[in-house]
Amino acid sequence: MEEQNYHFQVNLTGLIDLLSNHLYSNPGVFVRELLQNAVDAIAARRRLGHRFEPRIHVETYSNHTISIQDNGIGLTRDEIIRFLASIGSSTKKDPDAADELIGQFGIGLLSCFVVSDEIVLITRSALEGDSLEWRGRPDGTYRIRRLDHELPIGSTIYLKAKPEYEELFEYWQLRALLEKYGKYLNVRLTLFDQGAEETIHEERLPWKLRGEEAAKFVEETTGSRPLDIIPLESRLGGLEGFAAILPYSVGVQEKKRHQVYLKNMLLSDENSDLLPDWAFFVDACVNATNLKPTASRESFRKNDLFHHVREELGENIKQYFKRIAAEDRGLLERILRVHSQSIKLVANEDDELYQLFMPYLRFETSHGEMDMAAIMSRVDTLYVTATVDEFRQIARVARAQDVLVVNGGYQHDFGLLTRANRVWEGIPVEVVDVMKFSERFTPLADEEWEEVRRFLELAGAFLADRRCEGVVCYFEPPDLPVLYTTNKDLNYWKIVNESLQAAEGLFADLLGSLRAAGHAEEPLARLCFNYNNPIVRKVAECRDETLQRRAIELFYTQSLLMGGHVMSGEEMRMMNDSLFYFLNLGLNRAGEPRG
Repeated sequence: MEEQNYHFQVNLTGLIDLLSNHLYSNPGVFVRELLQNAVDAIAARRRLGHRFEPRIHVETYSNHTISIQDNGIGLTRDEIIRFLASIGSSTKKDPDAADELIGQFGIGLLSCFVVSDEIVLITRSALEGDSLEWRGRPDGTYRIRRLDHELPIGSTIYLKAKPEYEELFEYWQLRALLEKYGKYLNVRLTLFDQGAEETIHEERLPWKLRGEEAAKFVEETTGSRPLDIIPLESRLGGLEGFAAILPYSVGVQEKKRHQVYLKNMLLSDENSDLLPDWAFFVDACVNATNLKPTASRESFRKNDLFHHVREELGENIKQYFKRIAAEDRGLLERILRVHSQSIKLVANEDDELYQLFMPYLRFETSHGEMDMAAIMSRVDTLYVTATVDEFRQIARVARAQDVLVVNGGYQHDFGLLTRANRVWEGIPVEVVDVMKFSERFTPLADEEWEEVRRFLELAGAFLADRRCEGVVCYFEPPDLPVLYTTNKDLNYWKIVNESLQAAEGLFADLLGSLRAAGHAEEPLARLCFNYNNPIVRKVAECRDETLQRRAIELFYTQSLLMGGHVMSGEEMRMMNDSLFYFLNLGLNRAGEPRG
């Protein structure tokens, strides 16, 4: 019995650390590596023209030992030395066989050192007759000996689990791993445990499913029914499958769960880079034949073919949306309701997607929520607010004047809306200056100015301390007594001034310097009194200055409240005091004896 000792040509201890801590996502991938090597060997034997029934057989033993046997091409002594000792080589005999082989790296077998302290391989090559045993250990040594008895053509690997990985060698765990990685292989895969043998195989190939069948498969495996199924295909990449549109909203950073198979072997069920980054609202299930795996065999090499396939799959998804936009508007609206924010994000970053989705995206307007196509059909100029606060200030007034204003303050909306004339050429886009919006209102006649002069003087004195100016004019709707308008710059100065009043010492000096370094003249907010409103008219015509002052306080604080503005403690007290003043006044008058 001939026996020889050898050493690996790499730092095996460092390699095992690399495999376990950096290259592979979990220790259970050793099952995938062994299955892929077995499939490689079977493919290589097929190319020799041998007639045989391909088979991979896995067996469990009582001492947490397993064996994996295949009837592939086997290994000669030279190949053992060359392929198992020299990391990165392939066992294929013919360079033209690359499209039939899954495994590309001799490193695959060495992944077993992550879970086992010794690997035993017995093999007989289809090219020569010797039956050989190879024993490798993680200290970098291995030995080869020729066996006295003849083995069948193929290879068998024996592994005994390290104590911390014994669970992976238990029947249920091992069966789950075999099913996960190998149930769709076109090679018979069997598992023998405690005297019983079972075949692990699934006839239904998920990547070939379409429509309702694919939707049911996704629902069965994930518990959630997708909104729809998008067929995926790349002829150049030999890829087919589908993308399931998720029934719930996800963020761009959400973990991707694409199930990716290579020649029917699962590479990863958490692949994140096969589809374009913008397609994060779908989960894909695909099988490829022409793409090449990385060293970890959990994703694909980022070569020219990969990038071409990625673009093709992105085009598949774009064409799907173009089709349903023309054929099934209801379905498109359901998808957009769930994934509106996601699609708005990607439309902001991709001009082609912007052109595709923009007509169907919905936005808040002064006339209610509308899709963009409907908005643009109603306007000659698209008016957009820069913030939600500015929209809320003028939305009711704009509606009453039949001016359609769109809220651009929500995330992604402003960028989308201000580029609308790229799709609807000839319609200008104007960002609304809420401080100038009151210029649309109808001014008072000369004689009316005299009637409100005293009232405006009182209002001006009150508002001056609040960096605000008062105006009286006509506007719609008449039941809105006042409109308070401000913008981001004014809000900034309001915060600075309030902070300066509360600050002491060095911080007060710092805020004072900040204010001095800003505008030479601070801008003013505006409080518009609506002369269409009967209460405003009565207050303006009243000769009781105390009542007028209290009414101005109430108008001011109520306008802040209705506009959704943050109110200071002083403003809240002012609102309460003025409310109680009028409540008390009304109760006193109610208690007076009637004539």
